[in-house]
Amino acid sequence: MIFLKKLFDLAKILILTFVFSLIIDFFLGSKILKYFDTYFAKSQFYERLIRIDHPIYHHTLRENVKYTNNVSFIDTYELCTNNHGFKSKCNQITDKNYDFAFIGDSFTEGTPIEYEDSFVGIFSEKTQYKTANLGIVSYSPKIYLSKVNYLIQQGFDFNHVVVFIDISDLYDDTNFYSIDQNLKVTEKYSEKKNLKRRKFLRNNFPLTNFYMFVIKKYKLTNNNVKMENLVEKPTFTDKVNLKAKWTYSDDDKIEGYDVGVKEGNEIMVRHMEKLYEILSQNNIKLSLAVYPWPHQLENDVVNSIHVKIWQEFCKNKCENFINYFPIFFDEMNNSSYLETYKKYYFKNDPHFNKIGHKVLAKKLIEIFK
Repeated sequence: MIFLKKLFDLAKILILTFVFSLIIDFFLGSKILKYFDTYFAKSQFYERLIRIDHPIYHHTLRENVKYTNNVSFIDTYELCTNNHGFKSKCNQITDKNYDFAFIGDSFTEGTPIEYEDSFVGIFSEKTQYKTANLGIVSYSPKIYLSKVNYLIQQGFDFNHVVVFIDISDLYDDTNFYSIDQNLKVTEKYSEKKNLKRRKFLRNNFPLTNFYMFVIKKYKLTNNNVKMENLVEKPTFTDKVNLKAKWTYSDDDKIEGYDVGVKEGNEIMVRHMEKLYEILSQNNIKLSLAVYPWPHQLENDVVNSIHVKIWQEFCKNKCENFINYFPIFFDEMNNSSYLETYKKYYFKNDPHFNKIGHKVLAKKLIEIFK
């Protein structure tokens, strides 16, 4: 009986402590996180605090960020944003007028490398054009449309918008996002994913949400297989393989995709046409770029369906259609798939490394200089 009483007393103390911590978190959590912001920026868990929800275009980066210890595939890198939440040089403050704006997903954001080594950063430095990097991880045409439209409404002025359409855009655009007539982007299947509850907890108990993320990420980091122990040939995750598959699949209906390949591309084209209309109404030029993942080099052809769709879209709409497929296919044909992959991409990942970004930047500079 004495043991049970002690156990019951301990349980009451733990419950009261937990409730008390939630009360503190509810009223003071945001202030506590803000107070320790400089410290968190030097940790490897800061990403949870700087990748934030956006009420119109789903997600974005926090403004005035200086994340000095962001984990990459091979080391760490510094991630900075300017006063508008665009990836940039550190401590950059700008007005709302830009010569060029680049938008895309993680390839355009430039993960996981520093701004100065990304194709946007190189282009800006070499040309001296005032350049905005609007790209962020997991963006796709619905968000390209929503974000650019929103920024224009907020008084941003771009002379030229360059959209980098990614291989994964088909999957992300049709599997993850919905967009309404007001161009507000929300996440599909929000009830099934308990998004309202998760957002409520994230917004009202930010400190608890943060340390739960720290625990989760710490476990994932410890469970990761070291890169040097993997075989030389790249090994991609199942999700990466699935997202890449559609350009060289013989099937229109692919297991894991919400819609068929043809329908998915038609949906993306419709939203890109709407983007073109908005840009035209505001006298903003549009250019579009396509580039291969390693999967396309190994399994696809240089004149990929991905290339054909967006080349056709660009007729009478784009100032430039920028096709990087021939550059990387020519390199592969003169060497090998594996050598080309190792030279331009991160190991076991489809993203371009610093050398790959230099290739993208070089062509942009040749076109726009």
